[in-house]
Amino acid sequence: MRLFVAILLDDKIRRAVARLQNRLGTKCDRVRWVHPDNIHLTVKFLGEVPDGDVMSVCELLTEAGRMATGFDMTIAGCGCFPPEGKVRTIWAGVREPPEALTQCVEAVELAMEVYGIPRERRPFSAHVTIGRLRGDISAGRIRSTVADDEFVSKRQRVESVALMASVLSRKGPTYSVVTRIMLGGTGRMESEEVRR
Repeated sequence: MRLFVAILLDDKIRRAVARLQNRLGTKCDRVRWVHPDNIHLTVKFLGEVPDGDVMSVCELLTEAGRMATGFDMTIAGCGCFPPEGKVRTIWAGVREPPEALTQCVEAVELAMEVYGIPRERRPFSAHVTIGRLRGDISAGRIRSTVADDEFVSKRQRVESVALMASVLSRKGPTYSVVTRIMLGGTGRMESEEVRR
């Protein structure tokens, strides 16, 4: 099972991001925009995990949730990866990422190290991917268009992270929630998939 840990966005933020995509889409060619239902903030990508290990991963993440606390965050600003040259990814950021978000990421990293998944070597970048390009031939126009947009969403309360499954196909990835991990030690809400 291909898994990752994510913070899911509420409806009002997904609608705001969809409006941002529509604005940018009128000026940015060849971008494959992420469907609003699939937009999320990745905490950690786990990769392929054997089905028999999923419960162990859930238990370790539950422990990680006990070490974290809920927090408020605002999705704001947008930019491109890489920082220079041809654009491959368009993202929206987190305004002044709260310390509790950093603590949550660290707790997940520690838990997954115990399982055997190495720690991410790059510093955590709090963002949501909203678009991708296979070949940027805009000669800087996409980068400048994205930089000029003053995107700000409403604030969202984050009380949980989700363990997500990803199935890849020609039409793009399909995501499903395996389980939600409550922050602050209130326990795990299991989905039907985990209980099977």
